[in-house]
Amino acid sequence: MTAVNAEPNAINVTADTTKGIINGTADINASPERIFRALTTDEQAEWWGQGPYRTHDYKIDLRPGGRWSCKATSPKGDTSTVGGEYITIDPPRVLEYTWEPSWDNFAVSRVRIELEPRGSGTRLTLVHTGFEGREQMVENHKTGWTMVLGWLSGYVEK
Repeated sequence: MTAVNAEPNAINVTADTTKGIINGTADINASPERIFRALTTDEQAEWWGQGPYRTHDYKIDLRPGGRWSCKATSPKGDTSTVGGEYITIDPPRVLEYTWEPSWDNFAVSRVRIELEPRGSGTRLTLVHTGFEGREQMVENHKTGWTMVLGWLSGYVEK
């Protein structure tokens, strides 16, 4: 198991390569409502993917059983897609959905995000499961989530 700290005491993402699970926390200086909105609207295109790629063309049907998708384009112009199905939507506390990326042959994994008010901010807890037997994908997604939580934090704290 390894850990990556993007900012001391702010973002912590770990990967259990044996179980195929990514766990993350982020203490963010914004309300759960603000963070939930940034995670569930096409506002994601404004913050998700700053540098290695840009996300765009969001399609969001925010309801249990609803589908979501977006495209990501690298600086070289390579485009990939990711999408999934919403499982749990409990604004502004819980968001759970499947994750089905083209770069992983559309393998289905599950992301659960919980938002808990903490003082004037929020503790975001992330659990991404479904990578059993795929150590490299666990490591890749750990690195990805570390970046994503940093981008989200920077965006909603403006």
